[in-house]
Amino acid sequence: MCLMRPRRWRRRLAGIGAAVALVAVCAALVAVPFVAGEEEAGPAAGPAPPAAPEPAPAPPGTPMERLEPPARGGYLGVSGLHLVDRPDALREWTAAQGVRPAIVGWFQQWQSGELRFRPDWARRAARRGAVPMITWEPWRAPPGEPRIAEQPDVALARIADGAFDDLVERWARDVAAYRGPVLIRLMHEMNGFWYPWGDAANGNSPEDFVRAWRRVHRIFARAGADNVSWVWSVNGLEGEGAEGRIRRLYPGDRYVDWVGLSAFNWGTAFEWSAWRDADWITGRTYRALRAYGKPIMVAEIGTTDLGGDPAAWIADAMRRLRAFPDLRAVVWYDDIDGSGLDFRLRGQTAGALAGPGGLARGWARPPRTRAVAPG
Repeated sequence: MCLMRPRRWRRRLAGIGAAVALVAVCAALVAVPFVAGEEEAGPAAGPAPPAAPEPAPAPPGTPMERLEPPARGGYLGVSGLHLVDRPDALREWTAAQGVRPAIVGWFQQWQSGELRFRPDWARRAARRGAVPMITWEPWRAPPGEPRIAEQPDVALARIADGAFDDLVERWARDVAAYRGPVLIRLMHEMNGFWYPWGDAANGNSPEDFVRAWRRVHRIFARAGADNVSWVWSVNGLEGEGAEGRIRRLYPGDRYVDWVGLSAFNWGTAFEWSAWRDADWITGRTYRALRAYGKPIMVAEIGTTDLGGDPAAWIADAMRRLRAFPDLRAVVWYDDIDGSGLDFRLRGQTAGALAGPGGLARGWARPPRTRAVAPG
């Protein structure tokens, strides 16, 4: 029997109903649309877009800084490439929402879209008082690709054995040259079957995941990229033995700075989903993550408007989350997923994060950083 959690394929399914999607996933024949900014590398019709500027180092004398978790409360953030791919976007979002985010996230792949670290995007976040968080994904997601999780060229064993060292080393050098604090959420939701780095996909094993993670981490350490905080982020736990399964995927305390989870209310959008509150969605996973002794982050959260009142859901979710004593960051996923579900804060949900009792009031903190010496 094929079991599918509602969270899955959020950015991947396009133009198909839930029942068809479930069958397609079970058969591993899903067509994958692009994430924004993740167009396939290779020949394209028409003139090529202008090249992005080459990464430039920070001015001489710029101190290297690293994000520290707050002593109390937490960081309220937002995720979406549209917030950094043009200069004024984050300012406009902040004005519309009444919230100054402490974290601004986006997704980048290893084999499609923009393959380089973009210090200009990072600086756009930093100029608005935020720390960038990059969800870094070792795969390619071209449209029409069957069995998207089965990509042997990016199997974890190949990463662990050094096949992508050139890419990782280039990123490590460029991130170190940036010098500002950066969060890297590497190979997220690895306890699922929908990505090539998943422990149940692509011929991988938990041991391969740990080896791959540690290799990437060591390359960054050798490059002096001590401004990076590493986010190990799981999919919400389900089923018997889920806690034990993620323990086998944990790279070790010296390789992880934050632990995180994804948390979405899919409402009645699909036949396999239902309207759920934040406790139902996050509670079990949060309790499991406390055992690691690291600051905890809800690295993606959002709600649909199908099946309930999204503004009321956000207000309730924020009140519930602020009661979690070890929660140190919550990042809203402000985008439209591949199936057309709109998680953006607009219309009836505009300004919801700044509402009474929410995280923005009394809980949210500005980023706290410390200077670090490379090496």
